[in-house]
Amino acid sequence: MADRTTACARDAVLIALLGSIVAALGTGRPSFWYDELATLSVAQRSRVDLDRVLGNVDIVHGLYYVAMRYWFAVFGASEFSARLPSVLAVGAAAGGVVVLGWKLADRRLGVLAGVVFLLLPRVTWAAVEARSYAPSAAAAVWLTVLLLVACESGRVRWWLAYAAVLALSVVLFLYTVALIPAHLITVALRGDLRRRGLAWLGAVVAGSAAASPLVLEAFAQAGQTTWIPPLDRNLPRIVWEYQWFVGAPWFAAAFTVLVVVGLVASVRRRMRAQRHGVLAVAVPWIVVPMAMLVAYSLVASPVYLDRYLTFTTPAVALIGAVSVAAVAVRPWVTVGVTGALVLLTVPSFVAQRSPWSDPSGMDFSTVNRDVAGRLAPGDCVLFGGAAWNPASQRLVQTARPDTFAGTRDLGLGRTAAAEGWLWDENLPFQAVAGQLPTCEVVWFFADAERTTEQRVYHTSNQWWTLPPHRFESTPEYAGLVHAGFRIDERRQFNVSQVIRFVR
Repeated sequence: MADRTTACARDAVLIALLGSIVAALGTGRPSFWYDELATLSVAQRSRVDLDRVLGNVDIVHGLYYVAMRYWFAVFGASEFSARLPSVLAVGAAAGGVVVLGWKLADRRLGVLAGVVFLLLPRVTWAAVEARSYAPSAAAAVWLTVLLLVACESGRVRWWLAYAAVLALSVVLFLYTVALIPAHLITVALRGDLRRRGLAWLGAVVAGSAAASPLVLEAFAQAGQTTWIPPLDRNLPRIVWEYQWFVGAPWFAAAFTVLVVVGLVASVRRRMRAQRHGVLAVAVPWIVVPMAMLVAYSLVASPVYLDRYLTFTTPAVALIGAVSVAAVAVRPWVTVGVTGALVLLTVPSFVAQRSPWSDPSGMDFSTVNRDVAGRLAPGDCVLFGGAAWNPASQRLVQTARPDTFAGTRDLGLGRTAAAEGWLWDENLPFQAVAGQLPTCEVVWFFADAERTTEQRVYHTSNQWWTLPPHRFESTPEYAGLVHAGFRIDERRQFNVSQVIRFVR
């Protein structure tokens, strides 16, 4: 038993290290996008200001923001450092998946499950997101490990640990509360309900009670999810492709075939015990959270987004692993199937790490890096709007505020920190035009030029319509010219542009 535990721990650590190294590749390349800049905006505030914003919005991300506040204090807030916690969480989750595979079957399944997990496109995507998606997957994995350990041993300390991690998981990412009914089904399917049911219920009550203040506050802030689109006929594709295989339709197709063939093969090879053990854990973990979000979205208000179910990816990996184990009766077949999955995930892995890989090709970091060193003390800066930007181009400054040190921010209104908002107020151009005579140089951050209308589809099932845009046709340009300015320099980026005006 001790040798088995040692071997399991060794495999888990090795896969966790491998996963972290692979996930870290190219992590610093993509520009920050809107959601990630919310992390930077909130997590770099004082504790008083952080409490103020969480009292208004985003309480569901409160624990993540608090943790990232301390992280940024030590490691700074670059593209790489902001995403490094997600990278480490992917490694931690991969290690947990290995442990689950070991516990449910054997070493081979554990290692296969860890590798398959690291290859899932949703997992490789989560590693380059400065959000709580990857940590939620890690929390879900280890919560499930604790469930199995507690059911096997029956010791109070393991149920206390389960209760604590349950509370932590829900506070970290609210939707993991759906694991409660999923775990109940797992306990029943494993035949543990009669002897462990009361202990499980007690742990759930304790964990839920600890997390209840956040849950209640989250319901009070439910209005912040009104932007989520309703479900429509695209749901099957979203579930089949985007939910776990985002950006990789060929991977999705191959994985689907693998699972079907693998489950049939497991029946023919009489792998009942192994198959039943994995499915009893993985199927409720996959189906219950998805069904709950879809049902609530249909009968109440939309809450389903493909990325919100990142915490179910470990269960998908377990099913993938048992399928590979059933199909690959010889070692070379295992290598071949795994190698095929590697090849199929490479295109999405590379695309996710391109400079403008995030929604609408947002380029805030790119623009910020470009003007760094070119902005001079005393220069005036103005931020316009953009059709693809829910806030304003002021988010360029949020990406790295030090870049703008010493400049005059003409359009800054009330600050987000003081008001408990996500973003600073950006005053309209008409309100600041009177200050232009005091400027010698004005930098204007604007939407990019577009000669025709563009429509952009996001995996959140949203179509964004970007109308034609010509800066010289805007009131801002007319106002600057009227104030005696002319364009001195102009640079176009992916979806943004920067114009330098001088007298």
